[in-house]
Amino acid sequence: MERVESPVNETAICMAEPRTTVLFVTGDADLRAVGVRVLEREGYHVVTAAHAGHALLEGLTRARIDILISEFTLDDMPGRALADALLRHHADLRSLFMADTGTGPRDGIVVRPFTGDDLLLELNAICAAV
Repeated sequence: MERVESPVNETAICMAEPRTTVLFVTGDADLRAVGVRVLEREGYHVVTAAHAGHALLEGLTRARIDILISEFTLDDMPGRALADALLRHHADLRSLFMADTGTGPRDGIVVRPFTGDDLLLELNAICAAV
């Protein structure tokens, strides 16, 4: 289980009206639940998916997906391939990936173990870069 704590209440850069929609993709049900709690507390509208196939379905049926937060490596598709597929329908999509320590620090990746604050800081960084 990931080490994810409740975040300090900071204003998120990605907030917009209507609320920014985040698609949160991970096969870990506990991490999905914590991710929803952390992001919704900051005012995001969160849609979840357990795998890339479900995420693609959500991406095709929803008018708006602003941010993808996904495992870097999913069982059924690499996270970057998922982001590329979703970009065809959501041109302004921003992506943040969750990865194991072995991947090394890179922009757009939050490395395990991470806290809710870490997730929000990385999310703010990708939003500020736009």
